[in-house]
Amino acid sequence: MSRDSGTFSIDFLVGFTIFIIAFIWVVSLIPGLLINLQGYTIDYDAVAYRTGVILVEDPGEPSSWEVAGYDMDWNKADVDRFGLAVSRNDPNILALDKVNRFFDNTFIYPDDYHNLVIFGDYPYRFNISLRQIGSTGSARHIGEVLPEGYGYIRRFVKIKSMSYATIDGSNPALNSEGYINGDNETTHIFAILLNNTGLIGKESQVRDPAYQIIPAKESFMINLTFLSSTMWPDRESCFNISLKSGDVCVSDGSNQRNIDELIIDEVPVYLTNTPKTVKYNVSILYNTTADRKGVNWDASQIYIYFKFKLDYTNPGCACPPPTCQGSRFLNSTLKTPSDHPFDYNYTSNKVTQPQLRDAVVEVAVW
Repeated sequence: MSRDSGTFSIDFLVGFTIFIIAFIWVVSLIPGLLINLQGYTIDYDAVAYRTGVILVEDPGEPSSWEVAGYDMDWNKADVDRFGLAVSRNDPNILALDKVNRFFDNTFIYPDDYHNLVIFGDYPYRFNISLRQIGSTGSARHIGEVLPEGYGYIRRFVKIKSMSYATIDGSNPALNSEGYINGDNETTHIFAILLNNTGLIGKESQVRDPAYQIIPAKESFMINLTFLSSTMWPDRESCFNISLKSGDVCVSDGSNQRNIDELIIDEVPVYLTNTPKTVKYNVSILYNTTADRKGVNWDASQIYIYFKFKLDYTNPGCACPPPTCQGSRFLNSTLKTPSDHPFDYNYTSNKVTQPQLRDAVVEVAVW
């Protein structure tokens, strides 16, 4: 009879050890072998980064996508891409009108934004916000409430503000500059020249779009203040200053269009055939997001005309009619017709140039 032994042979121990080592090695290789079989993982940080680059470094396609009309259903097909930059040569400098159009809800959320700035077939959700540094106002945003986890990018940018002119009627220099004319006239015309040749053409002193005044593509504002101060001192209380529809217009030299949306004494009004009284100030905020049809804004010279009417209304005035039928007033046409408009340019101390203001754009994608 053979005797059974409870001990392992040396061959068995060696073979078992080799098996265990080989098994552990194979197990360690399995995750690497199956890596290409795992589900697709989206890098949301990369999507957020790409979106941020498109927004702050590109003006969009077309580059004037923010102007009136492109937000309409029949014209949306002409917009291929949103972009907030002033130009491709000015990355991280955003155009104010593009920012306003992007955040003003005239495009449809989320479809238009997904198609024109997020891109891709995956149904990303997102939140895009812009906060102006130093501003007391809240951040502007488009999108959904942020979840627990998401891809994220922050870009520090500058926003190009609009330019504006303020012509102060109480400034004595206006008289010596030839902008106060007349004596007993009741109708006065004041003209403002937007000289595209000097602002953005070959004669322009400023070549970088980030600092240029570009009336055809950007909003601007004109303020005429303390208008009654341009009358003779003894007649300021004698006359009402009034405007009606057709009294404010813009012309490219060949075509003319009325401007009926004004701000009179800090209140937005719409001019009609019934005259509106102006006590102190009148302003125009001409916005690219408003309809600009009827005038070629790329013409070499654009004129804006104000036609003021002085109406005698105070029987107790120290200088009543017929002695005082009217007064001198803000007027650029009486002495040199059409030759002495106010020049909206880079050198006038009455024109505030575009400013670059610090801001932060944040893009979250999930």
